[in-house]
Amino acid sequence: MRAITRIASSLTLASSITLALPGTGAAATKYVSWEGTWHLNKTETHYPAGVMVTDNDMIVSKDDGKTLQYVETVVNAGKTDTQTYDGAYDGKPYDIKNGDTMTFRHISATSYGAVRHNKDGFVTERSVFVLSHRGKKLTCHVWAEQPGGKPIKFDEIFDKAE
Repeated sequence: MRAITRIASSLTLASSITLALPGTGAAATKYVSWEGTWHLNKTETHYPAGVMVTDNDMIVSKDDGKTLQYVETVVNAGKTDTQTYDGAYDGKPYDIKNGDTMTFRHISATSYGAVRHNKDGFVTERSVFVLSHRGKKLTCHVWAEQPGGKPIKFDEIFDKAE
């Protein structure tokens, strides 16, 4: 879930705006909770060259459709990094670490979009998360970019712990 390009943002933003408009039925949506422990499926996840993630676990401690709280631990290039999110699905930026922020919005009952900015305001990641297989599989479509770097795209697949 690191860094993203602007191309996919138009689709995610358009979906988010549509859901946020009054009278669109978004208020009546029953969102599926992501609460639980999620482990990276190393067999199904294939990272592009340059992405050296070897492990990724997420513990979502609260998801009531409005509030989202999670801890993500990523092992990248042999270094472990922990990111904590304590915010809401309101499209507002919440601090995650070292001046980076994340915003979240619902796209549908089983999907949401996230945007990550670095401390300078550069969009480093856009992600769309989709829950499937009766709440047991989470696919994270990631579009990432670092300042001065080339955009990359990949999917991370997570399985819910039993």
